[in-house]
Amino acid sequence: MVIAVTLIFALSIISAASAKGGGKAPQMEFVEEVFVDYKTPTHAGPGPHPTAESDDFALTMGGIKWPNESSVKYSVVTTGCTDDCTDAVSEVNGSLDAWELGVLTFTQDNGTPDENPCTGVGNTVTWSAIDGDGGALAFASVCRNVATKTIVGFRIVYDSGDAWSDSGDAEKLDIRNIGTHEAGHVMGLGHTNKPASGCLTMYNFSVEEETQKRTLGLGDKLGMDLLYATGDLSGGPGCGS
Repeated sequence: MVIAVTLIFALSIISAASAKGGGKAPQMEFVEEVFVDYKTPTHAGPGPHPTAESDDFALTMGGIKWPNESSVKYSVVTTGCTDDCTDAVSEVNGSLDAWELGVLTFTQDNGTPDENPCTGVGNTVTWSAIDGDGGALAFASVCRNVATKTIVGFRIVYDSGDAWSDSGDAEKLDIRNIGTHEAGHVMGLGHTNKPASGCLTMYNFSVEEETQKRTLGLGDKLGMDLLYATGDLSGGPGCGS
């Protein structure tokens, strides 16, 4: 994932409840932040792959976040996932679970996912055509309440034109590896760009076979602690492949 393209869509929703005294209903504005992530020749980016963990992290829009102790329901549809996708739903769920850290709860519920105010439908994780093989791998969009700076919905889309794997297979993109990175955007984290941050989940480079991003690194956890007071300041698993 080499470039983060942030697209902002704003839409206003009028509350159904009228203000007292016959005044106008209060207006709520929701904005969708979209992060499109791309493939690169080497997951480590420029320079040698680091040998130690980084404490680097980046916040989205100065620190948007889910309300404390949020419990979020979402649906997963794997139609369009190509190649080794037998356990795709489990891998997607694991990518979101990695970020809970005792303060958030993400639950797959294809029947009644929570509504995303920016799309008018439930929070979703899907596969859909983006740009074919190579190029964009996936995107995550985060719906935020402009007034409160809270995250209120999300969607993650994997590119159905790429080859996917649920087990880190050669020449395929690992579902949980990419998904955990996208889920980091859903939590309110942006990209880390320094070569020294190459072991972090939110580092902006990825390729086929990589599984490094499945598990959070030190900087990923520090960013979550700043947003959600998780209390988890422990290091990650170190630098792997």
